[in-house]
Amino acid sequence: MKTHLPRAAGAPILAVAVAMAFTAGQATAQSRSDTSVGNALQSQTGLASKQRADIGTASGGGSTRVNLGTVRQLQGGALQKQTLEAGNVRGSGQADVRVGTINQIQGGALNSQSARIGNVDGSGRSKVQIGNATQIQAGALNRQRMEVGNVTGSGRSDVTAGSLNQVQGGALNDQKMEIGNARGSGSAKVRVGSVNQAQAGAMNRQTVSIGNTSGGGNSNVTVGSVVQAQAGAMNNQVVEIGNNNSGGTTNVSVGAIVQPQAGFGQTNKVRIGNR
Repeated sequence: MKTHLPRAAGAPILAVAVAMAFTAGQATAQSRSDTSVGNALQSQTGLASKQRADIGTASGGGSTRVNLGTVRQLQGGALQKQTLEAGNVRGSGQADVRVGTINQIQGGALNSQSARIGNVDGSGRSKVQIGNATQIQAGALNRQRMEVGNVTGSGRSDVTAGSLNQVQGGALNDQKMEIGNARGSGSAKVRVGSVNQAQAGAMNRQTVSIGNTSGGGNSNVTVGSVVQAQAGAMNNQVVEIGNNNSGGTTNVSVGAIVQPQAGFGQTNKVRIGNR
């Protein structure tokens, strides 16, 4: 199946509803999909709404290729949920995905954001190229998750990204990134220009996990810089890079790790190359 959805007169693909979904380039069983999209936008205001974007997901033995300019998910209100999947593979399938920009933006409380990019669960292969991916939240009790190039099983993941960013303002918020971790006998190869987490407020938490292995897997990760920045009180920062558990091989190169904190009662922790 081949699909082309170019922008008409600069207009994005737009959907507004309590629950909305955007799907591009899905492949199941032995099917093949080839999709090009200029701009995809999801926008909502209110309470307890959900947004989901599935781009270039392959399951079974299917194969998918996707070229996408920009994906934006926008929500204002409380109890909102945003989910984005790009180039993830389940089973023995293959995914080849190129995306210029990914933005997830929320304002309010008790919201959640999830972006899963180029992850492999099974024996398949995923190749993903991204200019930048950004998650932004303002409010309290919010949650951000970004998973890039992680492998579970015997598959292979190859991900290149310019920058991965998470930004939160408020209290009791949580940020987590997992990049190029291998669980099982698979292989993860990830190259990222910069990883950035920023929080302002109290009792917030930041976690970055890069190139860790569990089992007989292989992780090869290059990152230009990792920056975790917090301002406020009783905040927590954790960075884990190149740790091995029960075998496996990890090769991780990071140009710089920076953890600035302003306030009182703060903690930060870095774990690198432990077995």
